[in-house]
Amino acid sequence: MAKLRFQGEWKMWIGFGLLAVLIIGYLYVASRPPMEGGEYLWRVEKVTDARNLTLRGSGNVIQFRLTGLTIPESQSATAKEFVTKTLETQWVRVKTLREDKEGTKEGFLYLSGEDVLARMIRQGLGQVDREDEAFDVRPYLELEQEAKREKRGLWRGSGTGEK
Repeated sequence: MAKLRFQGEWKMWIGFGLLAVLIIGYLYVASRPPMEGGEYLWRVEKVTDARNLTLRGSGNVIQFRLTGLTIPESQSATAKEFVTKTLETQWVRVKTLREDKEGTKEGFLYLSGEDVLARMIRQGLGQVDREDEAFDVRPYLELEQEAKREKRGLWRGSGTGEK
């Protein structure tokens, strides 16, 4: 009976093992969502309307609502189009303020560090919800005044926001 001799094959098996560890490590790092400011980002999967979105990140799917924004019916289609073009399939950072009974998280979204709520108000796509006490509305009121002065979006017509 012939004897099996393993003399140089161990080097080949160690090479295969190291290659497998490197591939697994690369796939682990590549499969994680990107980060911004030390926080994981969420990918916008679907825009339901101008304030409600479906986000996916780290294996989870959440329903998210922009807080602090009132969108008049006259601006709803324009606002939804803006949110869809700007955010759909993009990676965003989320700052959650609260969660409702149905599990929908409410808060702010940041695209490349820019506050999406501030951008919408500055463009006249909505008004500040002055009754929302979860955050300081003063910076947003200044942006709303700027949009009124420059007659952007919903302020283009009468200047009252009610068209």
